[in-house]
Amino acid sequence: MKEISILEQFLGFLKTPDIFPESKDSEFKTFDFPEVDITDSLEASLDDLHHPRNSVLGKRMESFFEIAIDHSSRYELLASNIQIIENKQTLGELDFLLFDNEEAKPLHVELVYKLYVYDPEFPSELERWIGPNRKDSFSEKLEKLRIKQFPLLFKNETSSYLDKLGVDPQNIEQQLCFKAQLFTPSDLILKDANILNPEAYTGNWYSLKEFLNKDWKNNLFYSPKKKNWNCEPGKNKNWISHSALLIEIEDLCQNNKAPLVWMKTEKSYHRFFIVWW
Repeated sequence: MKEISILEQFLGFLKTPDIFPESKDSEFKTFDFPEVDITDSLEASLDDLHHPRNSVLGKRMESFFEIAIDHSSRYELLASNIQIIENKQTLGELDFLLFDNEEAKPLHVELVYKLYVYDPEFPSELERWIGPNRKDSFSEKLEKLRIKQFPLLFKNETSSYLDKLGVDPQNIEQQLCFKAQLFTPSDLILKDANILNPEAYTGNWYSLKEFLNKDWKNNLFYSPKKKNWNCEPGKNKNWISHSALLIEIEDLCQNNKAPLVWMKTEKSYHRFFIVWW
């Protein structure tokens, strides 16, 4: 079985759009992601990522972000994953401190990489974007950023860490890099689609029953591991039949785990979740 290369995983991260459209005024300033050239040096950095820490999707994306920064001309990495500890208690973590050479100022950047599905049963628009296993939501993440992650920079306990870097928190601009893939019910037309970036709309989601009712038995399928959720389906070489896929995913659905599925037809590739709820 041929694995999707670490380079293709990195490129999938780069291509994932920001959840906010460029035209929307957000309470968080959006990070201006740099252009990154794929060089031998960058590929060597990617080859060093085979570490258990990077098996978790979020940590893997943080490593990809750091490599992108290290190989950009615009930004310099001052520090990453700064744990703020007081009296042996962890108060939180700052994702990245950067220096923006173009704007000549330091930045505090929080990185988020999420796959959300849209459940119209919730009352408000932002609450409707939830994790495929219903364990998190867009609105919850925004609230955590708002009341915990960004304010951490200005806590007294953080000042000693910033002093060591020679950075004054009052001079730091806070920015958010929120990359996302969004999945909707196939029969839904969103009226408020302008709230989020339309380029982030990636595919649909189906219940297992809905999936079984589709006339897709002649197509090919693959359910990627979580570390590959950000990849392009067209880079996959390990396609299986409809019946083989069902063997893989039925146990997952029974255990309240929603698999991501890639589908290959004669003309195109598709991405969707099969949810258990």
